[in-house]
This record gives sequence, C-alpha cells and structure tokens, in this order.
Amino acid sequence: MDNKDAPMGAVVVGTGFGLFTHVRALREAGFEVRAIVGRSRARTVERAAPLGIPLATDELSEALADPKIQLVTIATPPHAHYDPVMQAIHAGRHVMCEKPFAKDLTEARAMLAAATAAGVVHRLGAEFRFDSAQALLRRVVSGGLIGEPLHFLRIYHQSGLQDPTEALSPWWEDASQGGGFLGAFGAHMIDQVRYLMGEIVAVSAVLQTLAPGRPHMTADDCYSVQFVTERGAKGLLMAALAAPGPLVMATKLVGTRGAAWIQSGAVYGDPEEVWVQDAAGARSIAMPAELVNPPPTPFPITQLIQTEQDRWHTQGFDVAPYARVFKDMRAQILGEAPPTVERGADFHDAVAGQAVLDAARQSAASQRWVEVKR
Repeated sequence: MDNKDAPMGAVVVGTGFGLFTHVRALREAGFEVRAIVGRSRARTVERAAPLGIPLATDELSEALADPKIQLVTIATPPHAHYDPVMQAIHAGRHVMCEKPFAKDLTEARAMLAAATAAGVVHRLGAEFRFDSAQALLRRVVSGGLIGEPLHFLRIYHQSGLQDPTEALSPWWEDASQGGGFLGAFGAHMIDQVRYLMGEIVAVSAVLQTLAPGRPHMTADDCYSVQFVTERGAKGLLMAALAAPGPLVMATKLVGTRGAAWIQSGAVYGDPEEVWVQDAAGARSIAMPAELVNPPPTPFPITQLIQTEQDRWHTQGFDVAPYARVFKDMRAQILGEAPPTVERGADFHDAVAGQAVLDAARQSAASQRWVEVKR
C-alpha cells in the first residue's frame, strides 16, 4: 500500500467465531472488514447487517475481487479450512487460519507449502500467545529464571455440556469433521508447550466423551496427553469440557532452579498472576505494561448468539489477544518491526501442532506411546 496509515482491507470467512471475534479484533488492530463469507448468502447477509460489513456473500471469490482486501481470515470448521486457505493463497492474499489447522498432517503440509511458495504472510489462530499471563510466563522461562525446563502441567476442567438439549454446531460433535476438545482447546495447550519448551517428540494420550445425553457424539470432550520434548522435558496436558463442579485451572512449569506458575482465579476471566519460586523464595512477577490487555467486552448483538459455542465465544476474552495477532501480522505485511517481542504462530507452527494432534489421536486409538512426525 502507498499509505501505510490507511486501513488494510480484510475478509472474514465464517459467521460464528469469525463474526464474534475476528471482526472485532481486526477492527481494533486497524483493519477494515470489507466482507464476510458464510455458507448461506441470505443468512450471512442477516448476520453481517448489524455489524455494518459492506459485503456479505457465500462466495470467497466475490470478496477477493475487491483489490483493497489484502488479508483473509478463516474461521470455518476445521474440515473446511483447506479450500478457502488455498483459494486465498492462490489469489496472493495474506491469510490467517483458525486452529485446529487441518484434517491431518498431509493437508497441513500442503497449506504451508503453498503459502511459502506464494510468499504471503501466514498466521495460525493461536491467540493465547498474547494472553497477558501466558506471555509473561514465557518471558520468565526464556529469561532463565527457573533454569532448564523439566516438567510442565496444564489442567483445565469446566462444567459445560451438561444440558443435552443445548444446541452445538453439528461439526463440533463429529470426529470425522474435526470436532472435539483436543483440537479445539488442546491445540492451544500444545502450542503453549512448543512456544515455552521446544518441539514435542512423543505423546501418550487418552480421549474420552463425558457429556451426558448426547449418544450420537463421536468427538472427544476430555483428553489427557503425556508428552516428551526434544530436550527431554516431560509434561501432562489435561482438559475436560463436561466436568461437573467448579472450574479447575492450573499452569505450572518446574525447572532446574525453581518453578513458575500462573495463579488463576476461581472463575474463568479472573485476573491472573505469574509467580516464581527459587532459592530466594516465592514472589509475584510484575506484569509489564505492554502485556496488559484491556478487559473483555461481551459481544453486544444478542440475537446473533444461538448455540452454546456462541456463548463461549461471545464473552470477549479472545478479542484483545486476537487484536495483537492481527497487529503482529499487519506489521510483518508492512515490513515494520513487531509491536512486542512475542510473535504470532505461523503455518510452520500449525504443521508442527497438527503433527502432535495426529500423534495424540493415534496414541489414543492404539493405547501406546507414539512418536510425533517431524
């Protein structure tokens, strides 16, 4: 662009999470959302109207005819990522794709190869790299405060999916369409491990479905994944979406000289602190001003909130971290220095994470340790 201060045009593919989060985050990051794409033109027009999006269509090609659109964001179900990603790349547009990235590693590698060959800027929707506490924890670890990482624990249990009459998007219950909590939330945990500690080389996983009253649900809503990294560190990732009772959430990393952890509240969204304990004792680490995200603002257009997933995604917790993803991406597109030392995940990270997901699913099916493909 001739004018670097002019808003860069973007199109969002997906009228669920894309509408609730991508649109708001893009606007906060200085992009102009010029179009949104959904499966049904009429429904997309209806959902886009309250947000003032100029073009609502069921054809990505129609949006790509607009030369002001430089960025395509993909927020469709995971089995429907490949085609719009490749279409955007072949049109020479920069692209951001949601996680889980692909159906499998073969598909993931093809998208990376295409983006690399085209020379476009690419990102994965791993927005929690820019969560305040997670970003500070990484600075603590990379700064050597606890020495060499040895062990990582991440646990998250919440009491969702208790009402079997509560609507879910059909793909979310279907493993063949990429549904399941391992992909939806485990992908974030896997990216956090890789960003903190390096590549995961082997996994042992268990997948379960705990939600009551959903006999046709084939996707997992509970997982535990043991892992080993390339440097020999070990850990456990554990999460359940349908665990009755209070929220259980913890993140802790033990190293050769101490430990660091995120001190979470009793309710999701409560302020979090990062703590370190070493030979000098336990202490809270001050949050740098540049890592502080504004408080979440719930999505204001209630008539567009229709499923339980919609309610999760309209609380607003993702918007500020996602705006940082898009600001980081915009800086790279314009050839500017990144806004902070934290960097967004790209398609290389997406492929590496997909390899771990594939290995975890294979491990759960075979009930054995599985090496992660490189």
